[in-house]
Amino acid sequence: MKMEIPDGAWEEDPDGIALADVINGHLPYNIRIFSILPVNKYGRFDARNECISRKYVYLLPAEVIGIGNASSPEAIQSHVKEFRDTLQLFEGRHPFHNYTIRAQYRKHSPKSLIKTSRPNSLVEKGSSLKSKDVQIKGGNDASKRILYKLEKRKLNLNSTSEDEEDLVVSTDDIECGSNTSDALSVLTCSRAKWLHEPDETDRITSAHFRKIMSCTCGELETISNAQYIEISIHGESFMFHQIRKMVGTAVAVKHALLPKDIIKISLSRYSRIVLPLAPCEVLVLSSNEFSPSNTSALNLELSRFTRSTGVQRRVNDFYSNVLLPEVAKFLDPSKPVWRVWLDYLDQCSIPDVEMNELRRAWTQWQENSNSRQQKTSY
Repeated sequence: MKMEIPDGAWEEDPDGIALADVINGHLPYNIRIFSILPVNKYGRFDARNECISRKYVYLLPAEVIGIGNASSPEAIQSHVKEFRDTLQLFEGRHPFHNYTIRAQYRKHSPKSLIKTSRPNSLVEKGSSLKSKDVQIKGGNDASKRILYKLEKRKLNLNSTSEDEEDLVVSTDDIECGSNTSDALSVLTCSRAKWLHEPDETDRITSAHFRKIMSCTCGELETISNAQYIEISIHGESFMFHQIRKMVGTAVAVKHALLPKDIIKISLSRYSRIVLPLAPCEVLVLSSNEFSPSNTSALNLELSRFTRSTGVQRRVNDFYSNVLLPEVAKFLDPSKPVWRVWLDYLDQCSIPDVEMNELRRAWTQWQENSNSRQQKTSY
């Protein structure tokens, strides 16, 4: 969108709030512009490339991490601290290849895997999955979709490739009244392995690395009689599904469905692990930070791209009065979005044999890495 604006429009309104409100008068209540700032028309400002960090919040029903209405203050503090300690394990710069679809971040995706949008025409390297291999009887469309995905997992027991995302039961598959107990019972595929030798079709490069400055959660909060925990994640940038898989993994650790060391193991480039994907309905982008590059010729101070107190107040008001009440509709843990997801999560543990092998390989790799570092220091 482009606008013709008078030259002196920002003289008495440096944040462009008055200009924003002119546009807001033509928008629905749940869409708002908070501020309008000028850029040099020759600078070619790119909001995506000039963004240096992003902050997201994820609202999690308190019951999902074990906090009930009858929980004592001491129990609540214990649950929150345990969950916060788990979340903080994601902080730092790591390869998050297990938290996304790896192929999307390679320059050249392997041509050995051909996948179409039609479930009955999936062709994989070394195997062929046809409609006759998956027989689904009864149930509504949602349960059939879940059954199909889980049956594909069952038929591809040794697969932990980037194609596992197509096999994830998402909230899109969940409808009110879906009967998914039979579908969930077939989730018994291989879930983890260690690459002892390089795989050129599944390389981890710098494109898979991300820096997380902060990953934590606040104290117990309540809105519309719903208790929840707000997870805050601040990073330079994020990969597809990354935050939802981080949350799903942290919840699985809290439920003791996955061991706590699965996080540090999953953040090593040689591990290949299928991790749970949390629901999307409660994920919110809360803020961006921008910094004009030296080549953008914007001739603007960095402070122009930092929210003023007035703009931040407008953002907070919109979040509290408009966005949060809408998201709160999904904070009831008894609703299908959580009830079915938790049923699915219960099936996401890694078999002891696989986990022990994965842990042994990771430990050996750590020892070898430490040994090489010690030799280099001499």
